[in-house]
Amino acid sequence: MNTVAGMKKYLNNHNTSFMKKDKPKLTIPLEFKIACATYHLAIPEVLQLFIDHISFYDSLSHKSNDCYRFATNTLLSHPHPPIEGISPAFQTNRDAIIKYVREIVHMSVRPRTAEIKRRKMCIPIVKKIFNLMEPKVTTSRTLQLDEANTLQLGIDFSIMCETHNCQPEVYLQYFMDQVSLPETHARIGLHQLLENHAMAFFCQAITKSNALLSSPSHKALQIEFIDHIQELHLRLFIVRSLEKRRQKYYELYENYYHKLIQSV
Repeated sequence: MNTVAGMKKYLNNHNTSFMKKDKPKLTIPLEFKIACATYHLAIPEVLQLFIDHISFYDSLSHKSNDCYRFATNTLLSHPHPPIEGISPAFQTNRDAIIKYVREIVHMSVRPRTAEIKRRKMCIPIVKKIFNLMEPKVTTSRTLQLDEANTLQLGIDFSIMCETHNCQPEVYLQYFMDQVSLPETHARIGLHQLLENHAMAFFCQAITKSNALLSSPSHKALQIEFIDHIQELHLRLFIVRSLEKRRQKYYELYENYYHKLIQSV
């Protein structure tokens, strides 16, 4: 995106006039619960980590290969409706916002500057865009996950939601729906891995999140699970059906998950 026209298109939205939509409900998929439980991760922490790694800069620059890139690409890969108008949040200060977007684009191609430094240098510009927009789908910066947990919507995440006129819950649901350990294992054995930005982010999040404390019973179950999955890898070596492999891995993970829940 190196022209003003291109930037205008980026800020465009599928709806010429904003229509208030019912708040979508956030449903935690079982496979996401299984993935978090397998690595002893708290679901709210993983979701907050995802939100915090959304980068408006990275949506305009495609040079990084880190958590920011994987998180941002997850949002960009969400199937957005066809673009027809401009996002309602940017209508009032459209020209000023386009000017700041252009500054970010210029910064993204700045020579002899590390990508991490470029991203950091763009933070003040991103804040200016945030202060100029008039939120429609992120009127609240706090999202209630459940009775006990809330998520804080970062500036970059909010801008991305407004850019595509997409409710925060929709993006979070999309992220969780893409995370599947059984699917990943099934494809690895067949050398049929697909590009999955959400799964790539989750794998890196494992090293960035604080693992929940494991009880002795959990540790025993973990050792047992490792033995079982290694055996399953060997048994499925000759199975070439993706669906059959996926089902077997799913059964193992689901059984392990329920054992973890019951041992609490």
